[in-house]
Amino acid sequence: MDYDFFTSHVADRDPKWAARFHDDVEAELRRGPMRVRGAIRLQPTFGPVQSPDGDPPAQARAMIALCSDDYFEDLDCGRDWAVFTDRLRRHESIVGVFAPNLIAVPWNRIERPIPGPVGRIDWPAGIASPGRGQSVFDMLRLGGIRDLGYVRAVRAVADRVAAALRVRLAPLTAAEAAEMAPMFGSHEGSSRTMPEPMPRRLPILEPVPPARTDLVISYVGNDLAWADWVSEVLTFEDYRVSLSRWDWSAGESFGKAMARARLLGEHVLALFSEHYFEARRLAMDEWEEALGDGDNDGRLLPIVIGHTQVPSMFRGVPPVDLTEADALGQRDLLVAAVQRFAPLPARNTGSS
Repeated sequence: MDYDFFTSHVADRDPKWAARFHDDVEAELRRGPMRVRGAIRLQPTFGPVQSPDGDPPAQARAMIALCSDDYFEDLDCGRDWAVFTDRLRRHESIVGVFAPNLIAVPWNRIERPIPGPVGRIDWPAGIASPGRGQSVFDMLRLGGIRDLGYVRAVRAVADRVAAALRVRLAPLTAAEAAEMAPMFGSHEGSSRTMPEPMPRRLPILEPVPPARTDLVISYVGNDLAWADWVSEVLTFEDYRVSLSRWDWSAGESFGKAMARARLLGEHVLALFSEHYFEARRLAMDEWEEALGDGDNDGRLLPIVIGHTQVPSMFRGVPPVDLTEADALGQRDLLVAAVQRFAPLPARNTGSS
């Protein structure tokens, strides 16, 4: 599997925020004509890409490293760095020019010495180096897309990735990559990339029906990071938001997914992407029957988050396209569209 860029990250540290940053960089890259494919290693229970196929550090043309004290103690990250820098050295020995395709991001506080084999790190211009300003993680966690420093950081990293993709960096074979020892890390500090699931010790109870909410976000598993972001933005605007995952990979039909979503609330936001429409193998007439008059009753709002050809049955519903806007523009487009689609109901804030 070929990847344009890979985000190297400690799998069991802040996975939600790492996935958000990775997705924001990928969205920024897709604003132009580039069609990129990225990967990030996350815990098996979280994220848009849980366990990338193949060996992205040996294949991707650019690697983003989310650096922190934990990062430089993690064996998985130490191997990512070793494999990718070996490719950079081979490229330099053949071409005679160093390729700046490893983009180190000051993700969180770095207070301990950086391992000697790493050498000097060229932090991206426009982002404060460690100890000289707020970390990217703190900007994202505290302000997100409302923090202009975070938006500048995303653009700076995306620019570096775009420049790196112009370099033809040869991949390593699986055998060559397997011989690479981690450049840093220890077993004590290493994350468990694929942790064993905890045994279930409590009896399985009947689920309690959730309370109805203002908005329900319908998404597929690969778009969890997007669903989280949409939920966060709209919750900040005082909406009550629920997530409803469409698990078509387990055989759930679109009709059942929509019916389940509408049990949570009348207004549904459907996150349209290439992942959402991988279920085209299902019969189109089943989709149309499930929608019924959903095209006209004002209860379904499509949010386009990825370049995809939307099936014809949805074209009567004006979508909100976030694919061409930057991070700040995406937020503004989303909020304005949702406020038109489902104005906030009056809350009874008085005491009884």
